[in-house]
Formats: sequence, structure tokens, C-alpha cells
Amino acid sequence: MADSNDSGPNQLRNSVGFSLSQLGLETARQFGDIVSTFGLEPRHFAVMHEVRRREGQAQQAIADHLAIPASTMVAIVDHLEEKGLVERRPHLTDRRTRILRLTARGDSLLSETLDAAQRQEARICLGLEPHERDELLDMLSRIAHNLDLPTSALPDRGSGQRPRDL
Repeated sequence: MADSNDSGPNQLRNSVGFSLSQLGLETARQFGDIVSTFGLEPRHFAVMHEVRRREGQAQQAIADHLAIPASTMVAIVDHLEEKGLVERRPHLTDRRTRILRLTARGDSLLSETLDAAQRQEARICLGLEPHERDELLDMLSRIAHNLDLPTSALPDRGSGQRPRDL
């Protein structure tokens, strides 16, 4: 006969998928709250961060790396450009291609947002030794591989959809 602890809430607590879902939704919600204090959405932050990391890359290359559909990427970059955070520049050899760069204002705002994100990362990892954090990241990477999830892909593919308060 099955133990009563093998069903219901206890069974869910012992589920990797459920635990990852629960943690993912909450960390995404909290991260969204953090970046919103800077007037950004998580997708704006991700694009700005990638523009800094891949300075001089084409808009489409950054979209591909983040697994954001081209039409969504255009809307995100339009928004960031309107706010004076990112600028499009023509490619030196291909007139159809646009290179993305952070403006000085965008670079400053990204630095502030990264500081806040790093404080949240420290809170998330409170109580973990550095080697435990590294092991956790390795295990999560293996799970992502099992699910054929590109590690750089945004969870919402740049749609801007994020978990709401339950």
C-alpha cells in the first residue's frame, strides 16, 4: 500500500520539475519587480546586457542568441531606442544590417540595474558555499540540456509576459 506521504503536497515537494517551476516563477517575478524600478522589463534588461556583451554585433545576431523572434526584437529595440538607451548604427559593409550599441545613458542604467540584480543573486544564493553554487549551476545546465533549452534563450522569448502576483 502506498504511503500517504507519496501523494499530494509531499509528492510535489519531491518533484524536480515542480520545484524548478515554483522557483522559476518566483525568481522571475522578483526580478521583474527589480528591473521595473529602473523603468525596464526583463526583456529590455536582457537585450541591453547582450548588447554590452556583444558590442558591435548586428541586431539579428543578438536576437538569435537570445532566441527572440525578429519582429519582437524590432519592437524591443524600438522601445529602447525611444528611451535613449540603445542606438542602431549602420553596418560598415552591409547597408541592410544594423549594429546595436548602448548609449551612455543606457550603459549607466544597465550598470545600476546589474548592481541590483547582483544583490538579488546574492540573496538567492544565501547559505550556499561558492562550490555549491557552481554545482547547482552545473546541474541546472544539465537539466536545460535534457530539455533542449538553449542556455541564452529568454524564458518568454522576449514576449514581455511575466508571472503576475498569485
